[in-house]
Amino acid sequence: MVQTATKLKVALYVRKSREEVGGAEETLHNQRETLVRIAEQKGYSYDLFQEVESSINWNRPELAKMIASIEDGKYDRVLVTHIDRIGRDIGLLDDIKKLCIEHEIVIETPDNVTKFDDENQELMFGFTSVLSDFEYKRIRHRLQKGKYDAVAINNKWIGSIAPIGYTWDKNSKKLLINEDEKKIIRKMVELALLGYSSRQIADKVNKLGYRSRKGLPFKTDRVLAILQNRVYLGESKYNSKRLKKTAVAKGTHKSIMTGEEFSQIQALFTSRRSKENLQSLGIKSPVNKLLVCGVCGKGMTIQLNNKVRKTGRNYSFYQIRPCRHQIDLDTKCHNGGVSVYKVENAVIEALKMYKLELGQSLVSLLAEDTSGIENSLSTTLEGLKAVLAKQDRKAKRLLDLYLDEELDKQSYQQKKQTLEDTISSLKNELCTVSNKLDSIDASAQVNKVKGIIEMVDNFEDLELEEQNATLKLIISGIVFTKTAETNNEPKIDIHWREL
Repeated sequence: MVQTATKLKVALYVRKSREEVGGAEETLHNQRETLVRIAEQKGYSYDLFQEVESSINWNRPELAKMIASIEDGKYDRVLVTHIDRIGRDIGLLDDIKKLCIEHEIVIETPDNVTKFDDENQELMFGFTSVLSDFEYKRIRHRLQKGKYDAVAINNKWIGSIAPIGYTWDKNSKKLLINEDEKKIIRKMVELALLGYSSRQIADKVNKLGYRSRKGLPFKTDRVLAILQNRVYLGESKYNSKRLKKTAVAKGTHKSIMTGEEFSQIQALFTSRRSKENLQSLGIKSPVNKLLVCGVCGKGMTIQLNNKVRKTGRNYSFYQIRPCRHQIDLDTKCHNGGVSVYKVENAVIEALKMYKLELGQSLVSLLAEDTSGIENSLSTTLEGLKAVLAKQDRKAKRLLDLYLDEELDKQSYQQKKQTLEDTISSLKNELCTVSNKLDSIDASAQVNKVKGIIEMVDNFEDLELEEQNATLKLIISGIVFTKTAETNNEPKIDIHWREL
């Protein structure tokens, strides 16, 4: 580069990584003072470029400005406190080297001057680049190890922003409950336990005037993420892909949701999912998404039967659609359909009988006798374990069939996904029942049973949506069968949830 003045024009580049220890301003100040002192001692005129950015980020605003100025021929050299201030990525440093060679730029540090027309200095720059890249990886490893240990060993929550419902306290270095935001979370939990879907919960909390921290209405996915986040159980989690380990710590902060509530909500959400009917057309009946085929075990849907007579009057009605799911390669399900009101009437009659059973349970609970509930839960728990073991054996047999090439890849993956969904649902149910068994409280059960009885009493006066939510709370499935074996008469088997 041809110099037009005796005074060299240089660029001072100052950078601090967001991940480095120490205050940004202090670190930038130290670098800046060092470089300014060198420039003034040597009589350089200079421009300063400084920023807080990652060393492997190529798109740094100040670095980009400096490179553009170098390409315009404004500078003779670049001053940095160390080569790794420019970057630690080998590819980035190689591009900087090519830029310096093309524009005859010298890189100067407090300890060294690198002139790229000298092969030895160019080689040393390359060696420094490799060391910087290696050191960056070591730093990343140490940082992730530190975060992992903070959770696994020191029992701390780590994160950049406290989740809604909590505030980060800088003094105690802990999450503290934000009482105003806690009300939002508790309302979501309350609605979820009443059987509302995430969409319905979002609608309800928005109508109540609740908003996110940014003042925005809650969306379905946001509600789902909150209710599936174990941070509200007082837990912390850190997953490190680099270390290939996950740390989980319990009791790092006060919980907003109990373990039983969390398990029950997950079970309700899982049972509500319908793989065969992903595009819900809205709630058409109180038994919406509770119907299970008694032949193939898959979900049954409700559809509008548009019957119109010659008079022009509309006689349309909702019916349970005949099940035609594929049982195997050559067989489709043959379960029939029926007007949905027949099932609804059967459910209302079953609710009356269920209320009598609840009344008997309440008498025992008021006498602080929980033996009946304990026996029922223990029986349910053993039954669930047996079913889970059976599903695990099915999964193993399925894998054997695939490995023996008796199943093609697509069929294997489809069947595997169905089994995994079933196993996941069973595990959630197991967890819920186990939590209930471990924490039976007669007084709490009394309140719960009284609440269910009250809902049953008011069932026929509820709106359709709330009837559906109530049934989902107390019923896990309504098994419907109408085949030649039942003389084409509907057979209805209601599976009640454990309270």
